[in-house]
Amino acid sequence: MDKVKVAVVGCGSIAQGMHLPGIQGLVQAGLAELTAVCDVVPDLARTVGERFGAQTHYTEMERMLAEADCDLVVNCTRIPEHFAVNLTALQAGKHVYTQKPMTTTVSEATTLVQEAQRRGLLLGCAPEHPARPVIRKVRELVDGGAIGKVAFARMSSSHDGPERHDVPRDSTWYYRPGSNPILDLGVHGLSMITSILGPVRRLACFSGRNLPTRLTTAGPYKGKRIDVQIDDNSLLMLDFGDAVLGYLDATYCVLASAAPFCEIYGSAGTLSLSRQGGEIVIRHFREGEDWREVPVEAPPPTKDLGVWHMVGCLREGQPLLLTGELGRHLVEVMTQAPVAAAEGRAIAMETAF
Repeated sequence: MDKVKVAVVGCGSIAQGMHLPGIQGLVQAGLAELTAVCDVVPDLARTVGERFGAQTHYTEMERMLAEADCDLVVNCTRIPEHFAVNLTALQAGKHVYTQKPMTTTVSEATTLVQEAQRRGLLLGCAPEHPARPVIRKVRELVDGGAIGKVAFARMSSSHDGPERHDVPRDSTWYYRPGSNPILDLGVHGLSMITSILGPVRRLACFSGRNLPTRLTTAGPYKGKRIDVQIDDNSLLMLDFGDAVLGYLDATYCVLASAAPFCEIYGSAGTLSLSRQGGEIVIRHFREGEDWREVPVEAPPPTKDLGVWHMVGCLREGQPLLLTGELGRHLVEVMTQAPVAAAEGRAIAMETAF
C-alpha cells in the first residue's frame, strides 16, 4: 500500500485537536490521504473538512463508506457511539482506529475483535501509549532485568477536574453516570502499565465521591456549579500474577503533584517516569549505582502517534501494538473496577492480550 486513504468520523474537539492535525502530518509526509470527514452536524463536517483539506465531507457514515475511497476509518465520535461506528466500518471492509474506550462492554469488544479477525482487518485502539518509544523502552528495560524481579508499580492518572480547564465545553457530563475518572483518565495509566507488565489478573478498588458539587473555574462556562453524581476519587489495586502488584489512582482530586507519575520497583532497582517540558523522562536506579537518565529515541513528528502507527502497519507490515485484544482488556478492567469497589472484593479478569 502506497498512501493510506483515511476517513475520519466525528469532527469534534478530539478530531480537530489531535487526529486531524496528525493526519495532516501524514499527508505532508506522503504517507496518507484524507479522503473524507463525517459528522452529523452539516456545518461542522463542511468547515472541518475544508480546514484540514479533506477531499469530501459527509453527514451520514453509511453514505461515506459507500462512496468515499478509504482504507482506514478513524473513529472520533462520542463514547456511546464507538461500538456501532466501529462495527459498521469493519463490516464495510475498512480497517479501524478508534478512540478510547473501544466499547463500553467486554461483549461488544469481543464482537469487534472477532469481526476484524474474520475479515482480515486491523482493529487499533487508543490510547497510543504502547506505541510510544518511551513506554517501549521501559518494557525493554523491565524484560531485560534492569531492575531485577518486579515487586510492584505505582501509577498516577489523575488531575484537578475538567471543570478547571480553560476549554470551550460544559464539563457537566464528566460528572454524570456513564462517565468517571477511570474511563477518562485511568485508561491512560492502565494502557501504560499493562504495556509494561502485561495483563491484569485480579482487580480490587476503593472508590467514592469526594466532593458533592464542583465549580467551573475557567472557560466560557466559568461560574457554573456541577452536581457530582459519580465517584470522582478511585484507587485501583492491580495483581499481575507472580506476586507482581500495582496500584493506580484515577481521580479528579489532584490539583498538583511533584512526584513522578510512574515508578516500578524491583529486587535490583527502580524505574521512575516523570514529565519534563512536555516529554517523559526515564530515570533508572540500580543497587550500588547512582540514578541515571535513560536515553530514548525521538518519537515520530506527530500529535497522533496512534494513527501514525496504524498507517505504518498498513504500509509496511509493522506489527500492530494497539490491538483490539488490548483495548478489550482495558474495557474489562475499567468496567469491573466500580463493581469491585461496590462489592468490596477482588475480581479475576477473564481477558488478556
